Amino acid sequence: MEIQDIQDLQLHGIIAFDGLTKNGLQLHPDQQNLIYPMGNKVTIKNIESGLQTFLTGHTNLISAMCISPCGKYIASGQVNHMGFKTIVIIWDYHARQRKTSHEIHKVRVEDLSFSCDSNFLISLGGRDDGNVVIWDVNKNDAICGCFASTEIAGNAYAIHRMNVRDLCFMTGGDRTLKVWRINVETRKVYGVDVKMGKLRRSINCVVVDARDELAYCGTTSGDIIKARLNYHHSLEQMEPVQPPVMVGCYSKISKDAKNRKNGIGDLYCGGVSSLLLYKTDNLIVGTGDGSLELIKIVEMNEKSNRKVKSPSTPQIKTIMSENVRSAVTSMILLNDQFLMVGTSLSEIYQVKISDFDMRLLVTCHTDTIYDIAFPRNYSEIFATGSKNDIRLWRLETQRELLRITVPNFVCTSIHFSDDGRMLISAWNDGIIRAFTPQTGRLIFAILHAHVKAVSAITCTKDGKRIISGGCDGQVRIWEILPEKQRLASVMKEHKGSVTSLRINYDSTEVISSSTDGTCIVWDLERYVRKQVLMGNTMYMSACFSPNGIQILTCGTDRKITYWETLDGSMIRELEGSGAGALNTIDISPDGQYFVTGGNDSVIKLWIYETGETTHVGMGHAAIITACKFSPDGKYIVTVSADGAIMIWKCPFEIKSSKSTVKSRAGSLSTRSTCSLREEELKKSLNLDLGNENVAEFSPKSDKAESVKALHKGNSDTALCGCDPVQPLPNSCTRCNEDESKSPIIETTRSSESCKTEKSSHSRATPNSGKCSEKSHKSCSVQRKSLV
Repeated sequence: MEIQDIQDLQLHGIIAFDGLTKNGLQLHPDQQNLIYPMGNKVTIKNIESGLQTFLTGHTNLISAMCISPCGKYIASGQVNHMGFKTIVIIWDYHARQRKTSHEIHKVRVEDLSFSCDSNFLISLGGRDDGNVVIWDVNKNDAICGCFASTEIAGNAYAIHRMNVRDLCFMTGGDRTLKVWRINVETRKVYGVDVKMGKLRRSINCVVVDARDELAYCGTTSGDIIKARLNYHHSLEQMEPVQPPVMVGCYSKISKDAKNRKNGIGDLYCGGVSSLLLYKTDNLIVGTGDGSLELIKIVEMNEKSNRKVKSPSTPQIKTIMSENVRSAVTSMILLNDQFLMVGTSLSEIYQVKISDFDMRLLVTCHTDTIYDIAFPRNYSEIFATGSKNDIRLWRLETQRELLRITVPNFVCTSIHFSDDGRMLISAWNDGIIRAFTPQTGRLIFAILHAHVKAVSAITCTKDGKRIISGGCDGQVRIWEILPEKQRLASVMKEHKGSVTSLRINYDSTEVISSSTDGTCIVWDLERYVRKQVLMGNTMYMSACFSPNGIQILTCGTDRKITYWETLDGSMIRELEGSGAGALNTIDISPDGQYFVTGGNDSVIKLWIYETGETTHVGMGHAAIITACKFSPDGKYIVTVSADGAIMIWKCPFEIKSSKSTVKSRAGSLSTRSTCSLREEELKKSLNLDLGNENVAEFSPKSDKAESVKALHKGNSDTALCGCDPVQPLPNSCTRCNEDESKSPIIETTRSSESCKTEKSSHSRATPNSGKCSEKSHKSCSVQRKSLV
């Protein structure tokens, strides 16, 4: 097959939402599509169908975004490196392509806003720029610009347009609040400060009423400023008749009787991060601690008024409230009935305004994702492991089905058992945990599985043995017994951290890659080394071909190497990347193609036989940490260090190999009965698996909320300060200590298994059933070392 040109991979969906972007969640005026940033892409998502389309053109993270009132245009600005110009792009919404762009600001675009008639785009630069720039959308030309603040004030952070005056807008920031007027003829912009007396506030957000008479500003100190703009009743006059002036600074009416008596109000914790006008007199307030409140500013009763001891007066009355558990970064109204809320934890909530009933719509990882796992021969569900949690997703709809949380610890590797009844995970506290795939219930936990972090894990086809690799360089074999998990063998050959473990098709061999520059093929029957693959690199990943005859490896030398499994000889070497290390590699189920990803944030699809690149994917905004073909070969799932999950359509038709021709019912139990093989496994292991299976997710409704499971980590284990993403050699003293003593191997079981264990050992010594509480040394995971 001759490759004439390298094509782009087509995106099927993205599971990500950049909640840190201020006002990042936007609603199109047609009330049918949500628009929000995902790394360096702008995503347009249909609310009813969930169909996603993507606008690609940015080279770094998007920092600001807005939609024109007419709905024709979308504007987005990004962050750039220090000292470089940053780009602002105006997109044609209906054509789904770039209309125009400009590079006037430096380093960062802080905020964007279209004028009320969509004729002008106002952009605000960050602290390294500080300018406000007016762009003529129709003529594709910059009209004018000006410094947004004054010499005695701080930086401006927010822009808001007027609702009936196309040439006017407002800016707010650190000790600055201004009303601006654009003069197209003279190509200048004029600003007037709002008179605030001696009051000094840092303003986070600004909203203006429908008639441009009043403005409300949310502050970092947790109060709300009300200002009168003093415009003339004639809409043709753009300049205020008198200088704008502050009417008042308001706080909440306190619940404490003593504070109410003294005229002291309560402030919003974390500051007021977002404001929204609702109807005529009400405001919806979003705060830094996740509070959502429907409020009304009431008049003070002069008879009962006491001496006010604070700059703000308690005049805010709370009508309804709710909490979204993290800082509110954006709020929009949907059909005047629902409130869509974006949070700093990258979650989107839908709140019914009539009763403030809250429902979670979109969620995603907020930290680096380290691994992906599919159940065998089952492509509808996949799992991802990150800091604090494991999540199960439905591939077609990109909805979260299950979240297993272990606070303050990092899941470094995950693997489904062959029957789909158990999700095995490795953690940086040195523990191997196995969970049920539907409810997230803990089946067992192997304490002190490695001296340091457990960095890689896999399982044999029969589910009776678990193979784990750690940052201590050891590969360990664990036997799953009815009452405990026994250490069967310790294979110590590596001098560095184990970065990946892959098992062959018949579970007779496993290959481990390591940062010491070696990949070792182990015999799982005799527990000995069979072959050693050596190179001048830190190997990050290795995998068998589907027939087990050859091995593919990749590492920090940016090369892809073919190896012969029989004698360990090198067959071929390819240049995998020209910019950065390769972190992950995976072969398609039929062995015809393979995919790679690395520090250059580019996904590449290769032909196995010829070693040629056919397609590339440029969607990720951070380094790629893992990639995986779906078992049916129709999709490629990739994850990155910014927590984004991208699902790509495989451009080729993948043929079913002989080893994977079994149907879904052959590898996973059906919804009503269990297969004979699973019954035999359950009897032989006597594990408390229940009737859970990943196949049981299929009949669930797409609107059903995700199942949440919370588990406590090993609090006795003190983690070292190594960075899991960018570890430095010899940076942690704990990792460099002498570890000649063998670790204590402990196991914990589920409640029912513990009861059976206690009853079987009732005649033993009283302390025989207890786990040792001896602490051990552990290291932050270095599985995805990126140099």
